[in-house]
Amino acid sequence: MHVKRLLFLVSAAMLLCSVAFAQPPSAEALAEKQKKKKELDELVVRMLEQATAEAAGLRLSQNRAVVYGMAGDLYWKTDEKRGRELFRSAASALVAHNFEVEKERHESTGNDIYQTRELFDTNDVRADVLPLIAARDAELALELMVQTRPGWLAEAMGRAAQPGLKAEGDIVTYSPESQRVSQEIALEQRFASLAADNDIEKAIKMIKDSLARGVSYHVMPMLQKIHRKDVKKAAELGGEVIKKLIDSDLAASQNDMRVGLNFLQYAVRPAAPSDAKEKPFTFSPADIKDLALEMAGILSQPAKSMAMATMLTQALPTMEKLVPERVVVLKQRAAQNRKSLPDEFRAMEKRQRLWNGNSTPEEILAEIAKTPNKSDRMQAYRLLTSQIGQIPDEARAKRLIDQIPDERFRAAALEQLESRQIAAMSGAGRIDEARRMIGTVSNRTIRVQKLVAVALQLHKRGGKDVEAAGSVMAEAKSLTKEFPEDEDDLACLMEIVKGYVTIEPDTAFRLFEPAIEQFNETVQAGAVLSKYNKRDRMFKKGELAMKTYGFPSSGVLLFRFIPQMQMLGKADLEKMSGLADRFARSDSRTIVRLYVLQGYLK
Repeated sequence: MHVKRLLFLVSAAMLLCSVAFAQPPSAEALAEKQKKKKELDELVVRMLEQATAEAAGLRLSQNRAVVYGMAGDLYWKTDEKRGRELFRSAASALVAHNFEVEKERHESTGNDIYQTRELFDTNDVRADVLPLIAARDAELALELMVQTRPGWLAEAMGRAAQPGLKAEGDIVTYSPESQRVSQEIALEQRFASLAADNDIEKAIKMIKDSLARGVSYHVMPMLQKIHRKDVKKAAELGGEVIKKLIDSDLAASQNDMRVGLNFLQYAVRPAAPSDAKEKPFTFSPADIKDLALEMAGILSQPAKSMAMATMLTQALPTMEKLVPERVVVLKQRAAQNRKSLPDEFRAMEKRQRLWNGNSTPEEILAEIAKTPNKSDRMQAYRLLTSQIGQIPDEARAKRLIDQIPDERFRAAALEQLESRQIAAMSGAGRIDEARRMIGTVSNRTIRVQKLVAVALQLHKRGGKDVEAAGSVMAEAKSLTKEFPEDEDDLACLMEIVKGYVTIEPDTAFRLFEPAIEQFNETVQAGAVLSKYNKRDRMFKKGELAMKTYGFPSSGVLLFRFIPQMQMLGKADLEKMSGLADRFARSDSRTIVRLYVLQGYLK
């Protein structure tokens, strides 16, 4: 009886505690939370307006386009009207950029291939900004795509419906102009695919308009989306796509041949829809048969390039399923192609077969010794390193690593193996072993990276491991310099910042603050040096060439550490906003603000 009463009292006490703990927050707490949110929202708007205001002072129209495009994207959820205004401002800046490039092209009298490439490569910034717009409003992106299309590209699209490679007699030559046409068509069809989510009839019209200029594999997602809403219309449009491809001069365009082969491969193995209850889109068997016969006829002719000979080899398994009656002739042609190709091409074809995903590391290692071409060896080493990294038998992996003749790739493979071992140890809670193994790593930067990774893993577990995480971070910090003297020092410091953002945010900010001056120095130095190097594509007219995303491997140090700056913004936007103001140049200050907001609002 006493036990029952005791149990009842304990249960009642626990219930009262749970009710007490479950009480909703007080009115004061809610008001404070709402006030904080309002302050942060106002800070976001203030930072966006600062960025767009400074954009007016930027020298490069392409940079103004990037700023307006990023700001429009960041505004979209809270102020769609302002977002649209900024997107249209970005388009106006792209048009101005086109005029600038055209003017420079006419004024240029040199024949420097790098200068020519820069003058004609106007699609880079458009390819950054337009996808931002398409993600918010695909129809607006399509409208602005036409509006911002450079004049020479619009003319090229009018002249050439056949992108890619063009045949001239028995010689296949590459056309950069037609390749750009192909890229533009692919981008246009990608945006049309996004538009298909909202208005199927409008999407079909846009796809048909785009098909008038050529076919890209990006039409497949559109067909799949339309199929989910209207099976009959998707089938009809699929027939038009195949007909357009067949009616084009397939033999004159390797790009179209590649698209055709992709369609045939899809027909043999259609992509499964995300919903298992849905049936996948399929082309009409008759249309696919017609395309297979057309391509079989072209591939049965003597190959005009190594690429076409390789395409025949790739197409054979698909052709066996679709047009088995043509396979004997195709195999004969493949054999003749191999005989007629130069010895180096046959050796390359052999290596390509050997270096596919089914080759063993031992086979690749044996072939490397017989490979004189440096580029081919590098490709083989990369594949070998990747495969060794997946071998569960550590003894076998170590034996293979010891046999790698190139010291750099041997070190890279060993580093990958050690990383896996360290991760396994720390994952199993063997922290002391992991730290001892990290201590044997000779590369200081890698040691810091591994220690930070272990510290973050410990911190994530919580409890007593949080204290251990702090101890590991202290060890990592002891390997770095708070005032870096070179690129490696700065990389180590920013790795430490990445760890402390999660574990001790105040320490992360304290360590990052002095680094801003070094970012200022490196950006300014790069701007000065770029004046004496026409091939420099990181700066133009003394201004940092902006992008809508960071560059982990960029030559500009500032861009390499954008992820850390975004993490700092997540931890304390107000504090990071103040630090962003300390970037001395308007180009770096503006882009840092936008990157920080991009990370904060993600």
